[in-house]
Amino acid sequence: MASNYEDVSDESGTDFRDSDTNSQSKSDSDSETPQKQACRYYNKGHCRNGKQCPDLHVCKYFLKGNCRYGASCRLSHNLNSDRPSAQKNRERRSRDRTTQRYRERSRSYSSDSDTDSSKPYRWQLNLGSGWMDVENDYVLEAQFSRPNTKGIRIFNTPCGALSIDFTRMRILKKDNLRVRRKGSKYTEWLWYYRGNHGWYQFGKKDAQGSVSPVDSSRLESEFKKSSCGTVQFTINSTDYEIRFKDMCQKNLSTSHKRRIRRRPKYVSPQVGGVNTLTNMFKTMSTSSPTKTPLWQFSGRGGNWHSFKPRGSSCTLSSADIEAEFQRNPQGSMNFTVNGEQYMLDFAQMIQTSQKTQATRNIRRVKQ
Repeated sequence: MASNYEDVSDESGTDFRDSDTNSQSKSDSDSETPQKQACRYYNKGHCRNGKQCPDLHVCKYFLKGNCRYGASCRLSHNLNSDRPSAQKNRERRSRDRTTQRYRERSRSYSSDSDTDSSKPYRWQLNLGSGWMDVENDYVLEAQFSRPNTKGIRIFNTPCGALSIDFTRMRILKKDNLRVRRKGSKYTEWLWYYRGNHGWYQFGKKDAQGSVSPVDSSRLESEFKKSSCGTVQFTINSTDYEIRFKDMCQKNLSTSHKRRIRRRPKYVSPQVGGVNTLTNMFKTMSTSSPTKTPLWQFSGRGGNWHSFKPRGSSCTLSSADIEAEFQRNPQGSMNFTVNGEQYMLDFAQMIQTSQKTQATRNIRRVKQ
């Protein structure tokens, strides 16, 4: 149905709102409502305001996460002991709103339980006259499998350009149109959390080499038991809780939260059978019989630039990329610009610098 795509990542400034938490910080760090500070008078030994004090009556070093006395500290390490009741009521109302929102989201995600035995996945659109398969839906699946991608834009549909929100699994600003992903019972679901420098898979090393004691298989098992349940674990004497209904990981000591996401492990079209791959090549060969598709990379400011030879600094063109893509749509190719090595990953539709590991999005535009 559709041939052109443009992914929308977390860093994009778009209409895609992230509904993983009630409100999210603009930075990569943990999200939370404005934090109170520890009362300096309490930490000195006495605060005359008592429970009426607007600041927290807790150990200031515990609040920073580096109290050397631990459980033997004479000061409180309990953040919940003297919080004003008004604050507790606000938090309760916030939890109720979040619960309702995620119940609605759970209903939207139920579409992937509608299995399809002929393919590992099938993306479909309902534009008012029944469900129709999306052409080259492996592109949607590849983007959906990336935790940092919030959505994707599909061009050249009978209804024009459509923006699909992966988080809520719906089409933005088109209340009469619907989208769904029909999955397979063999789909492997992976769980990710938002770290300080990007998204990391549970059970795998992060940028500092730390590994979470819970992995995707355990989280998926618990999620299938109860989509509104919780999972608790401990890292370096700090307790954390994963809340499926809020799709967040919470530090039980500081109440800091991190977003989490559940995405499928990407499966290439070849896994769906020879017919799937054959039909995909037929589609690509008949949709643009006269002009070679244009390959572009994302630059600063969200602008797209076409791959083209630039003297001796870069000899790569769209035709070169298209030839390699036709040979292996799920493969990759290397090229050099000004002496630096880069790699194009067709499955993930990204360009990666082999020197800095910096990535850019790429796209294939049919003319």
